[in-house]
Amino acid sequence: MNRRSLSMKPLAASIALMTVAGATLAQEDASAGEELTLEEIVVTAQRREQSLQEVPISVTAFSAESLQKNNITEARDYLSVAPNVGFSDDGGSGSRSINISIRGVSNVGLGEVSTANSIGFYIDELNVGSVSNGTINPQLQDMERIEVLRGPQGTYFGRNALGGALNISTKLPDENFYAEVSANAGNFSTYGGEAIVNAPLSDQLMLRAVYSYQESDGFVDNVNSVGNDNGYEHNSARVALRYLPSDRMTVDLSYTYTDEKEGGDISVPSGVLDQDTQSIFGSSFVAINELGFYPQNDDKVTRDLKERNENAFSISNLRVAYDFDNFTFKSITGLVKSDSERDFDQDGTSLDVLRRFNEYSGDSFSQEFRLQSTTGEALDWTVGVFYADDEIEQFNSIQAGADGSYTNPVTGEVIGLLPPIPAGFRINENNRVFKTKSKAVFGEAVWHLSDQWDITLGGRYTEDTINNRAFDVVAFEGAVPDSGGKAKFENFSPKFVAKYTHSDEFNVYASISQGYKAGGVDFTRSGDITNFDPEELTSYELGFKSELADGRVRLSAAVFQLDWKDLQVQSNFLAVPGDISSAVEKTLNAAEASASGAEFELTALLSEGLVASFAAGYLDTEFDKFDNALIKGNSTQIDLTGQSLPMTPELTASAALDYGFSLGDLEAFVRGEWSYRSEAASNLEAVASEAGLLSLPSFPYQVDAYDVVNLRAGVEAEDWKLNAFIENVLGEDYYTGTGDGFGLSGIRLKPHPRVVGMKFTYMFK
Repeated sequence: MNRRSLSMKPLAASIALMTVAGATLAQEDASAGEELTLEEIVVTAQRREQSLQEVPISVTAFSAESLQKNNITEARDYLSVAPNVGFSDDGGSGSRSINISIRGVSNVGLGEVSTANSIGFYIDELNVGSVSNGTINPQLQDMERIEVLRGPQGTYFGRNALGGALNISTKLPDENFYAEVSANAGNFSTYGGEAIVNAPLSDQLMLRAVYSYQESDGFVDNVNSVGNDNGYEHNSARVALRYLPSDRMTVDLSYTYTDEKEGGDISVPSGVLDQDTQSIFGSSFVAINELGFYPQNDDKVTRDLKERNENAFSISNLRVAYDFDNFTFKSITGLVKSDSERDFDQDGTSLDVLRRFNEYSGDSFSQEFRLQSTTGEALDWTVGVFYADDEIEQFNSIQAGADGSYTNPVTGEVIGLLPPIPAGFRINENNRVFKTKSKAVFGEAVWHLSDQWDITLGGRYTEDTINNRAFDVVAFEGAVPDSGGKAKFENFSPKFVAKYTHSDEFNVYASISQGYKAGGVDFTRSGDITNFDPEELTSYELGFKSELADGRVRLSAAVFQLDWKDLQVQSNFLAVPGDISSAVEKTLNAAEASASGAEFELTALLSEGLVASFAAGYLDTEFDKFDNALIKGNSTQIDLTGQSLPMTPELTASAALDYGFSLGDLEAFVRGEWSYRSEAASNLEAVASEAGLLSLPSFPYQVDAYDVVNLRAGVEAEDWKLNAFIENVLGEDYYTGTGDGFGLSGIRLKPHPRVVGMKFTYMFK
């Protein structure tokens, strides 16, 4: 473990002692007659509103108040405080691009190959996980709650929920008029505003509308006058209608549209060439140094192309619920449309050597029907059917620029980079279509055997049909045969949970559940199709949830074991060494893999207005059998058996201290936060290097441990509030992953500077 990770041990120990002391203080205050308790947290992890403490699932939940107070605006903001959750935000395909890992389960993949996601992403019960840019990172204005569910969620979130699910609930229209407007500003010339209005149109019809605008110059400056900076302009709007035709029926209709326009990637060069680049330009080629490398240079690039990252999403969601005497019928109909366009300086230097252009679009339609009991005493049950039809279309093009050589300014040496080909010469170009049709039947029953024992049995049967094709493929301006293939996969994933409730303050549970991710078909350079197998996961978990000190301390913990079969890992390589036009993408199946770990979360009300929280996770992962690994730039199989999975930090931790108090007629708060991630391998190259199978430098393949400190404060009156924040107070130099590392200046990294800002909100009630 590196120096920085060691330096945090005293802090973690002091926070742990603080929370234990808080429990003691809570008991003393309670005995003095004060009736102070933590606010109950309500979640919908089992598709019905329940107290977080009652749900036998590992969940980290965020209320509407905490989302606003903590300035949570994107996925990494809440993922960073959830135990055993990793993420990589490398700055490619936009500032909000992200790859997520929960308990070691992630998409070990490539941006140009579309496969099922490993983490379920739901907004208002609708699966939004199939989008053109890989993983959606929605705007988070006017949210009711966010839940991070760890472990397979086969019954309710079965589609793409192999490792867990992100369950987001927006605020719904109600019968009370409410409106607010806000303005925010921060460093890097960041400005924005929001408007929210809730209006009852009649006794039966209510409307809620949200609009958000944000712009920024960004924090990476392109000094090349031919290129452009990485500034952005984001617009997002949501309109929701609630119709109550009777006491039994509820209709919710919403439409969300997001438009994100950005310049170049938010990344700087590392000076370390990846295996892919070396396989083309030779192992003796040295990264071109024009402005210095990270971390000495963390805010400047010189790219000669007008780059752009443009992402647009629209989500239409219709939910209809009808209450019968003993059960509820629910229909969820959704349509998700997405578009992503990217113009990218592939060489990453002031030279015009390689240009990359991507145009992706996605359409995802889904329909779910569900019946759910409402008044069961001995039995609660849910049954449902699900259908989805997804289509992702991709256009990818890598073209030659006007510069075929590089002259070293120090030695005068001329280095050839490309053969004598004209600018615009298509080195690689393809059109691809990925189609998935999914059908599922699911059900779950909870038997209340007694006041203390609950037994849950559930399962999901899934049938996926994959139909992929590639056409108009070009390699070095030569035509490559079209290809296409179809495959069908079936799976049944069961679930078993036993829960023992000792008292209202303490329960313990044990669960066994399975998850599934469909297999698929790969394209090959010859035009042939090869299939890869589904990924299957079995999870064993033992946990407890408790409340102590008369409801002023909340503690939960779990231990778990995960066993994979045919874990999917994507890689690419050159079929002909040195020939960039022979690039091949391939999905491999690691025959066996496993993970084990533990996690706990603690919240303590230390005194009136003073709340401390602490969470920690430990994770140990391993490829138990993976002797057919292919590493970027190398077409020879290597054996990674016994090595850790990429993007899986061993230790994760977070802590916060929040104090709310009165200032005359005003309510105020101050809050300090700390989050920590231990070192982790960024990709398969890093895993192979750690195993001694490749001779690669530790930097940047091994992502260093890092810890981040944030400070927040706010004040609120009856009709206005002002919040301010400083994120990354200590100016920690860190990056979370390596992403697409191809380029002449080395693997690109996204820096994370100190961010300062404030937001003023005026409320109309």
